Amino acid sequence: MTLTRRLTALVLAPAFSCTLLLHTAPAALATNCPAVDAIAVPGTTQTNPKADPDEPVGVLGNILEPLRKNAPVRMVTYYTPYPATIVGGTDGGGYRASKNAGIDATNARLKAVSRACPNTVFILTGYSQGADVAGDIAAAIGHNRGVIPANKLLGVALVADPSQAPVGQPTIGLRDPGMGFAGVRSGGFGSLLQRNGLLSICAPRDYYCNLPQGDLVMRMIGHLGSQLDAADPSGSAQKLATIFMGGLIAPAAAAINQILQLVNDPNLIPNLISRGVAFAQALAQQLFYLAGPQVAGAATNLVNAVTNVINLVTSRAWAAIPAAITTIATTASSVGAALAQMKDRTTTINVSGFGPVGAGISQAGGVNIGDLAAAVLDAISIATGGVGSQSTGMFGPTFSQFSAANVAQAVKRFAAFIEGGFHENYATTPLDKAGHTGTQIVQRYFVNQINKLV
Repeated sequence: MTLTRRLTALVLAPAFSCTLLLHTAPAALATNCPAVDAIAVPGTTQTNPKADPDEPVGVLGNILEPLRKNAPVRMVTYYTPYPATIVGGTDGGGYRASKNAGIDATNARLKAVSRACPNTVFILTGYSQGADVAGDIAAAIGHNRGVIPANKLLGVALVADPSQAPVGQPTIGLRDPGMGFAGVRSGGFGSLLQRNGLLSICAPRDYYCNLPQGDLVMRMIGHLGSQLDAADPSGSAQKLATIFMGGLIAPAAAAINQILQLVNDPNLIPNLISRGVAFAQALAQQLFYLAGPQVAGAATNLVNAVTNVINLVTSRAWAAIPAAITTIATTASSVGAALAQMKDRTTTINVSGFGPVGAGISQAGGVNIGDLAAAVLDAISIATGGVGSQSTGMFGPTFSQFSAANVAQAVKRFAAFIEGGFHENYATTPLDKAGHTGTQIVQRYFVNQINKLV
């Protein structure tokens, strides 16, 4: 039976005659352990610390409950209760505090069930802020820093991850590398990617997981808004502004590392043809708006060098390939050195103007767009005047994008995104070539993972 037919049979067939395990507290699981414990982390406003973890929530409930009811093995579902608030939330903690609480609550569930049921394996999923939570937990587990061993995590599905990374997180729904509204989760997912242990989906027009990479205004506001310390919004905004500038450089640096790995790979030629151009083009896109000519020019040379090798392979000019590969390595190293220099210079930028930006974002009564736009422009003006001429030149293309017109346009685009409901349509929007919705894609993935136990 094909995977598609197995999914259809699983989701649409009547429930199995055997009684599935009821939702049970971890302490009582020892005598009746499930084969699979499915943990779902709901999105912003979808839950709270006192919510019933057995109550299905939103798109995650629509994904998991048909699987639970018809699973070929015993499976329970658990919807993590946590604040699920954003900036200026009712608990005063804001997004970062809410996310940390979600991580703690989900890890507590993983540890409790794992101790009571040593043979139980887990699937983990999250939507929106919940995907941010689940993604951080999965990344830690994949790098052997989590609360359970990686081999006990059967699969992870992230829906609209606000920490979407352009490198190390292959995502269904996006043609180009995506970047999250809350910044980029660096380091990837370790061993999970090596065994198909992670699925990420994102609708192309969903800003929370696919913020336009060139829209630095919204990237900065998203980064600050998701990382502010609610106890000291002004002070933390000043510190975070420097981190944000460094974060702009990180994706390009990651792309450079990928290219250097390709050069040193014994399977260079097939890998270069399948992945090299994509990496080089992604790098050039990053640097186009980030850096001055000394870096962007080298990036263009790198794209040309990669393209040259592919042309040599196509024309079977084998004798010329070794020298061309050396050119790739040399050019990539040159770009990497320029990026390192840029990262060092971020500490010289005067970020004191970002204090009012942080205070504006954290307003309990809601963000005043006009005041926020003015604060952003003031902060950029201070930053531009607070660095030496050489550093200003290096970051000139970055600062120049924070004009009054660009800030106003970015806010307008974001308002259109909110009105369009692109973040809420994962049950109806086709995300792959076959026309499957996000809900269907995640269900298919989990069906495949669960069937490995049968």
